[in-house]
Parts: sequence; structure tokens; C-alpha cells
Amino acid sequence: MAPVAAYFFLYWGVVKRLSLVLSLVSVAGLSHADLRSEVTAARQKMEKAAMAKDVKGAEAAMKASVTSDFKYMQDGKPQDFKTFMSNFTASIVMMEKVTSSSSRFISLKEHGNTATGHVELMMKGVMKNPDKTLHKIDWTGAFTEEYRKVGGKWKTAVMTAGKQKFLVDGKPAKM
Repeated sequence: MAPVAAYFFLYWGVVKRLSLVLSLVSVAGLSHADLRSEVTAARQKMEKAAMAKDVKGAEAAMKASVTSDFKYMQDGKPQDFKTFMSNFTASIVMMEKVTSSSSRFISLKEHGNTATGHVELMMKGVMKNPDKTLHKIDWTGAFTEEYRKVGGKWKTAVMTAGKQKFLVDGKPAKM
């Protein structure tokens, strides 16, 4: 009988350790899920405003989701929030209609109160040239984003542009 009791206590100890490990993993997973859901929710607000061609709404959504020292990097050149938003809203204004705007995480790694994400952003629509001709636009961009927890909320601190694909009427074009 003693060997059975010994196995029971050994087994019980393993179960307790395993449940502790699983609970720690699930807590870490929840934290990661909070980061993903917060960033995704903020981005969806901006995408919705862009589709409605609501420049003020897009700017408000973006401003609420970035740090006060936000930096946008493209080709090694930094832009502050004001410059970034000016360029972004100009692209919305150029569009006759935004038919879709979406994003997805390629990867996401959290490091305490900071995190790094690799994101793909996509936008499709119709643009009217000065000569009044309409052209289908399809843009996809890869970005590396750095997030920081500020006041209990995840915010984007740095957004670095990577490879971008821009199609006009299905043909590659330069931006």
C-alpha cells in the first residue's frame, strides 16, 4: 500500500506543478491577447474612419492610439505625428472611394511594458486623376511597430515602413 500512496503523492505534486505552469502560460497569453486586441481595436477605428473618408475621425483615432513622442520612419527618415497624419490624410483625400482598409499581425512579441509587432496594412479604393479618369488602387505595406504601455493602455511609439506594393489598375506603380 505504501508504494501506491507514494505514487499518488508524486502524481499529485506533478499535477499541481503542471496546473501552475498552465495558469502562468494562460496569464501570459491573456496579456498578449490584451495587447493584440487593444492595438487591433484602435486600428479598426482608424480604418473605419478612412473608409468613410472621415479625416478628422481618422486623426482622432490615430492620436488616441499613439504615444506623445510617436515617430514614423520611412527610408530612415523620421516624421513626427503631425507630419505623418498630414501625409496619411492627404492619401485619404486623394481617394474617390476607399473600398477596403484592413490590417493583420504577422508576429507580435511582448517584453514587459514594451512590444514589437510586424504588421501588414492594406487599402483598396478608387482614385480620380486630375483629368477625371478613375483608377483602381491596391496598396499593401509591411511595417514594424514598437508599442509601449502608457497609463495602462498599449500605444504605438514607433512605426517603421518596410516593403510596400502599390498597384494602379492592377499594374505596379511607384508611390
